[in-house]
Amino acid sequence: MKNFIDRVGKLTIAFLIAYGELTIMAAQAFWNMRKIHQYTQQIVDQFIYIGRRSLPIVAITSIFVGLALGVQIGTQMSPSTPPWVEGGLILRSILLEMGPIIIGLILSGRVASGIASEMGAMKVTEQIDALRVLAIDPIEYLVMPRLVAAMIAVPVLLVFSDVTGIFAGYISSHFTIHLTWEGFIKGMRHVFDQRDVYTSLIKALIFSIVIITFGSFFGLNSKRGAKGVGHATTLAVVWSSVEILALDYIISAALFFIW
Repeated sequence: MKNFIDRVGKLTIAFLIAYGELTIMAAQAFWNMRKIHQYTQQIVDQFIYIGRRSLPIVAITSIFVGLALGVQIGTQMSPSTPPWVEGGLILRSILLEMGPIIIGLILSGRVASGIASEMGAMKVTEQIDALRVLAIDPIEYLVMPRLVAAMIAVPVLLVFSDVTGIFAGYISSHFTIHLTWEGFIKGMRHVFDQRDVYTSLIKALIFSIVIITFGSFFGLNSKRGAKGVGHATTLAVVWSSVEILALDYIISAALFFIW
């Protein structure tokens, strides 16, 4: 029992230390945004990598999620429920939960892993040390441009994902319960609330920060060798995904009480 308590205590301390270091790194990245004008090209390059190159996988995933929602909601509705209700259910499901979660988890697997592996390779080949020797802050040079690009690209991807998923949901509900376009629009208008859009965008913005900071943190702290880089990449994906799911609940609960 004593060994178990000691182990739990050591793991808790290690977790708190790592989280503290990650928070400090994120704060330094935000502070370095005052030099954003010096990194315009890097920000554009990272926007293309995070945003444009993620469009195909985001589109495919959003389409199939929308199709699945249309089928599942349509088949669960009772015969006495007006078909147009499904339009509102699909809209709120995608805006509040499915859209942000899809974007967060997809980009955790694609962007966070890519950043962790790239920076991990730079770490093991001593390129990070070379930057410090040249008096270049790795957080300013590597993390900050990615963070700025992600804070712009992820909300844009979310809007694209929401629109794609909602339209796919209509297609699915049309063939499932023969819902007309007019009925679908009626259902969306009946439940639409601007605060749902704000909630979705707030989640996307916060998730973008999580994806970049976790990917950068584990990449910059990877161990020597290919095994260390692989381990850092795995940790980046796992912990960013867990953090996104936890923050999804926290943000939803907080905004429920605020709004």
